[in-house]
Amino acid sequence: MQQSSNPVIGLVTLAALVAISVLVRRGRLQSRSSTLAPRERIRPLAITLLDPIISVIIIGQFVLHFANSSVVRVIAVALGAALGVVIGYARARIMFVRAIKETKSIVLRRSGLEYGLVLVLIVLRTLEGSIERSHSAIALSAVTGLATLALVEAVARSAFIVRRYLDSPSTTLAGKIDA
Repeated sequence: MQQSSNPVIGLVTLAALVAISVLVRRGRLQSRSSTLAPRERIRPLAITLLDPIISVIIIGQFVLHFANSSVVRVIAVALGAALGVVIGYARARIMFVRAIKETKSIVLRRSGLEYGLVLVLIVLRTLEGSIERSHSAIALSAVTGLATLALVEAVARSAFIVRRYLDSPSTTLAGKIDA
Protein backbone atom coordinates (compact mmCIF):
# COMPACT_ATOMS: atom_id res chain seq x y z
CA MET A 1 0.00 0.00 0.00
CA GLN A 2 1.22 3.46 -0.74
CA GLN A 3 1.95 5.53 2.33
CA SER A 4 0.61 9.04 2.28
CA SER A 5 3.19 11.78 2.48
CA ASN A 6 0.51 14.43 2.99
CA PRO A 7 1.22 16.09 6.38
CA VAL A 8 -2.44 17.15 6.73
CA ILE A 9 -3.54 13.50 6.71
CA GLY A 10 -0.90 12.72 9.32
CA LEU A 11 -2.09 15.57 11.53
CA VAL A 12 -5.75 14.60 11.16
CA THR A 13 -4.88 11.00 12.05
CA LEU A 14 -2.85 12.07 15.06
CA ALA A 15 -5.58 14.44 16.27
CA ALA A 16 -8.24 11.74 15.86
CA LEU A 17 -6.15 9.18 17.74
CA VAL A 18 -5.47 11.62 20.60
CA ALA A 19 -9.17 12.51 20.77
CA ILE A 20 -10.13 8.84 20.79
CA SER A 21 -7.69 8.07 23.63
CA VAL A 22 -9.09 10.94 25.74
CA LEU A 23 -12.66 9.83 24.99
CA VAL A 24 -11.88 6.17 25.79
CA ARG A 25 -10.63 7.27 29.21
CA ARG A 26 -13.82 9.28 29.76
CA GLY A 27 -15.93 6.28 28.78
CA ARG A 28 -14.02 4.00 31.15
CA LEU A 29 -14.54 6.43 34.02
CA GLN A 30 -18.28 6.57 33.25
CA SER A 31 -18.44 2.77 33.03
CA ARG A 32 -16.86 2.40 36.49
CA SER A 33 -19.42 4.68 38.08
CA SER A 34 -22.43 3.05 36.39
CA THR A 35 -24.31 -0.18 36.76
CA LEU A 36 -23.86 -2.11 33.53
CA ALA A 37 -24.70 -5.63 32.47
CA PRO A 38 -21.81 -7.99 31.72
CA ARG A 39 -19.97 -7.17 28.46
CA GLU A 40 -21.46 -3.66 28.32
CA ARG A 41 -19.45 -0.45 28.27
CA ILE A 42 -20.16 3.25 28.03
CA ARG A 43 -18.61 4.94 25.03
CA PRO A 44 -18.78 8.63 24.15
CA LEU A 45 -20.67 9.04 20.88
CA ALA A 46 -17.75 11.06 19.47
CA ILE A 47 -15.63 7.88 19.30
CA THR A 48 -18.26 6.33 17.07
CA LEU A 49 -17.94 9.34 14.78
CA LEU A 50 -14.12 9.23 14.75
CA ASP A 51 -13.82 5.49 14.01
CA PRO A 52 -14.78 5.78 10.33
CA ILE A 53 -12.38 8.70 9.84
CA ILE A 54 -9.48 6.53 10.96
CA SER A 55 -10.74 3.71 8.70
CA VAL A 56 -10.99 6.02 5.69
CA ILE A 57 -7.47 7.33 6.28
CA ILE A 58 -5.91 3.90 6.79
CA ILE A 59 -7.97 1.59 4.55
CA GLY A 60 -9.27 4.13 2.03
CA GLN A 61 -5.89 4.64 0.41
CA PHE A 62 -5.51 0.91 -0.15
CA VAL A 63 -8.99 0.60 -1.67
CA LEU A 64 -8.48 3.59 -3.96
CA HIS A 65 -5.12 2.27 -5.11
CA PHE A 66 -6.55 -1.09 -6.18
CA ALA A 67 -10.19 -0.32 -6.97
CA ASN A 68 -9.61 1.37 -10.30
CA SER A 69 -7.12 -1.18 -11.63
CA SER A 70 -9.61 -3.52 -13.29
CA VAL A 71 -13.29 -4.25 -13.78
CA VAL A 72 -13.00 -7.36 -11.58
CA ARG A 73 -11.68 -5.25 -8.69
CA VAL A 74 -14.45 -2.68 -9.18
CA ILE A 75 -16.94 -5.54 -8.85
CA ALA A 76 -15.07 -6.76 -5.75
CA VAL A 77 -15.35 -3.24 -4.29
CA ALA A 78 -19.10 -3.17 -4.97
CA LEU A 79 -19.60 -6.58 -3.36
CA GLY A 80 -17.41 -5.64 -0.39
CA ALA A 81 -19.34 -2.39 0.07
CA ALA A 82 -22.72 -4.17 -0.03
CA LEU A 83 -21.55 -6.75 2.53
CA GLY A 84 -20.02 -3.96 4.62
CA VAL A 85 -23.38 -2.18 4.89
CA VAL A 86 -25.14 -5.41 5.89
CA ILE A 87 -22.50 -6.32 8.50
CA GLY A 88 -22.39 -2.72 9.79
CA TYR A 89 -26.15 -2.75 10.25
CA ALA A 90 -26.04 -6.13 12.02
CA ARG A 91 -23.22 -5.04 14.33
CA ALA A 92 -25.00 -1.80 15.21
CA ARG A 93 -28.15 -3.78 16.08
CA ILE A 94 -26.14 -6.19 18.27
CA MET A 95 -23.87 -3.59 19.90
CA PHE A 96 -26.22 -0.70 20.66
CA VAL A 97 -27.97 -0.99 24.04
CA ARG A 98 -29.13 2.54 24.88
CA ALA A 99 -28.36 6.26 24.61
CA ILE A 100 -27.20 8.39 27.53
CA LYS A 101 -27.93 11.79 26.09
CA GLU A 102 -26.97 13.73 29.23
CA THR A 103 -23.31 12.87 28.53
CA LYS A 104 -23.61 12.32 24.75
CA SER A 105 -22.66 8.68 25.31
CA ILE A 106 -23.98 5.28 24.37
CA VAL A 107 -23.98 1.91 26.06
CA LEU A 108 -22.55 -0.76 23.78
CA ARG A 109 -22.38 -4.52 24.18
CA ARG A 110 -19.09 -6.25 23.36
CA SER A 111 -19.28 -9.07 20.85
CA GLY A 112 -16.92 -11.63 19.39
CA LEU A 113 -17.72 -10.30 15.93
CA GLU A 114 -15.98 -7.00 16.60
CA TYR A 115 -12.81 -8.79 17.67
CA GLY A 116 -13.02 -11.05 14.61
CA LEU A 117 -13.16 -8.06 12.28
CA VAL A 118 -10.16 -6.50 14.00
CA LEU A 119 -8.29 -9.76 13.48
CA VAL A 120 -9.19 -9.72 9.77
CA LEU A 121 -7.79 -6.17 9.51
CA ILE A 122 -4.56 -7.19 11.24
CA VAL A 123 -4.15 -10.18 8.91
CA LEU A 124 -4.81 -7.99 5.85
CA ARG A 125 -2.27 -5.44 7.02
CA THR A 126 0.29 -8.19 7.62
CA LEU A 127 -0.24 -9.78 4.20
CA GLU A 128 -0.58 -6.49 2.36
CA GLY A 129 2.97 -6.31 0.98
CA SER A 130 3.04 -9.82 -0.44
CA ILE A 131 -0.46 -9.48 -1.89
CA GLU A 132 0.42 -6.18 -3.53
CA ARG A 133 3.38 -7.84 -5.26
CA SER A 134 1.20 -10.78 -6.27
CA HIS A 135 0.23 -11.09 -9.89
CA SER A 136 -2.89 -13.09 -9.08
CA ALA A 137 -5.95 -11.10 -10.14
CA ILE A 138 -8.17 -13.22 -7.91
CA ALA A 139 -6.04 -12.63 -4.80
CA LEU A 140 -5.84 -8.87 -5.41
CA SER A 141 -9.58 -8.68 -6.11
CA ALA A 142 -10.42 -10.65 -2.96
CA VAL A 143 -8.21 -8.46 -0.79
CA THR A 144 -9.62 -5.30 -2.37
CA GLY A 145 -13.16 -6.56 -1.68
CA LEU A 146 -12.28 -7.44 1.94
CA ALA A 147 -10.63 -4.07 2.52
CA THR A 148 -13.71 -2.34 1.09
CA LEU A 149 -15.90 -4.45 3.37
CA ALA A 150 -13.87 -3.35 6.41
CA LEU A 151 -13.98 0.31 5.36
CA VAL A 152 -17.70 0.41 4.55
CA GLU A 153 -18.57 -1.64 7.64
CA ALA A 154 -16.93 0.98 9.89
CA VAL A 155 -18.77 3.84 8.19
CA ALA A 156 -22.12 1.99 8.10
CA ARG A 157 -21.86 0.82 11.73
CA SER A 158 -21.13 4.34 12.86
CA ALA A 159 -24.02 5.77 10.86
CA PHE A 160 -26.49 3.15 12.15
CA ILE A 161 -25.37 3.65 15.78
CA VAL A 162 -25.72 7.44 15.48
CA ARG A 163 -29.17 6.97 13.93
CA ARG A 164 -30.22 4.72 16.82
CA TYR A 165 -28.78 7.24 19.30
CA LEU A 166 -30.80 10.05 17.75
CA ASP A 167 -33.99 7.95 17.68
CA SER A 168 -33.59 6.62 21.24
CA PRO A 169 -35.22 8.02 24.35
CA SER A 170 -32.71 9.55 26.71
CA THR A 171 -31.63 7.49 29.70
CA THR A 172 -29.55 8.40 32.71
CA LEU A 173 -26.24 6.81 33.65
CA ALA A 174 -28.22 4.48 35.94
CA GLY A 175 -30.24 3.30 32.93
CA LYS A 176 -33.54 4.97 33.81
CA ILE A 177 -35.49 6.62 30.99
CA ASP A 178 -35.87 10.38 31.38
CA ALA A 179 -39.41 11.66 31.03
